[in-house]
Amino acid sequence: MKKFLKTLAVFAAVAALGFGFASCSDDDDGSGSALVAYSGTDSDGKIYTISFYSNNTYTMHMYRETTELGIAVTMDLDVEKGTYTGDPTKDGTVVGTSEKGVEETKMLRLMAIAHGSGQKSLTITNSNCPLVALDSSDVKTRTCTISGTTLTDDEGNKYTRK
Repeated sequence: MKKFLKTLAVFAAVAALGFGFASCSDDDDGSGSALVAYSGTDSDGKIYTISFYSNNTYTMHMYRETTELGIAVTMDLDVEKGTYTGDPTKDGTVVGTSEKGVEETKMLRLMAIAHGSGQKSLTITNSNCPLVALDSSDVKTRTCTISGTTLTDDEGNKYTRK
C-alpha cells in the first residue's frame, strides 16, 4: 500500500508540476502544423514528448507502463498544453506558459477506483482524464534552452529532437 500511495503522489506531482510542455496528436482546437518535437525519459520511466506547433502552441504527452498492486497501468495522455515564444527549431530560448493540464485528482480517483474494484488493468488517456483550463494560480511559465538537438528545461530535464 505504501508503494501505491507513493506512486499516486508521483502522479499528482506530475500533474501539478506539469514539466512545462506536452505533445498532442489531436488537433482539436486548430493548433496548426507541428514544427518540431522533442522526447525524453524521466527517472521513473515516463516518456515525455514535447511538440511545438506553427501557431505558437505546444503540448506535452506522457507515456508510461507500470504495475502497481497487481494492476497493469498504462498512461498515454497529454498532460499539458499552452503557448510559447521563441523559435523551437533553432538554438536559443523558448518560453512556454501552460494553459491546460490534467486534473490530478481525476488521475488519483481513477487509480483508487481501479484498485478498489479489483481491476487487473487500467489505461489512463485524455478520454477518461481530459485536459482542463488551469486556474491562474496553477499556470506555470518555463524557460527552455535549445542547443543542437537537445532541449533543456529550467528544471534540468533534457529532451532530444525527434
